[in-house]
Amino acid sequence: MNAVIGTTGWTAQRPAMRKVVDDANIGVVVAANFSIGAVLFENVAAYAAALVGSHPDYAAYLHEIHHDKKIDAPSGTALAIKAAIEAAGYPKTIDVSSSRVGFVPGVHTVGFDGPSETITLTHSVRDRGTFARGALLAARWIQGRTGWYNMKDVLGV
Repeated sequence: MNAVIGTTGWTAQRPAMRKVVDDANIGVVVAANFSIGAVLFENVAAYAAALVGSHPDYAAYLHEIHHDKKIDAPSGTALAIKAAIEAAGYPKTIDVSSSRVGFVPGVHTVGFDGPSETITLTHSVRDRGTFARGALLAARWIQGRTGWYNMKDVLGV
């Protein structure tokens, strides 16, 4: 049976799990974040980083806010955004910070700060429904497919 997996913390087992998927000839969508907006935001941030990266006066930062019960800091989503910015060719260190407070489902802000101006991009989750909608989209999309996929595959980005 095909599956949608949204848990984290098992990266070391990923090669073995990919073998299980291949051997069973099933399809799997694996994602740390099923929010459609978060996946698109990661791509927008990477595109901005590619544009800004050629301007040495700009420095990048990434700040995230999550509810106070979230254990990992930075989150997997923040690390994925940072990796996407780096993969886009942003050449400098990216300062990453995290806040854990109250009941915030998730806010990620990427900023590029220059001598006289700042560019900011922010994705805010208002409620956890976005994760359910993305997981349902992934579950519909994986039907009839075999192989290992992520939400970028599902969204075609």
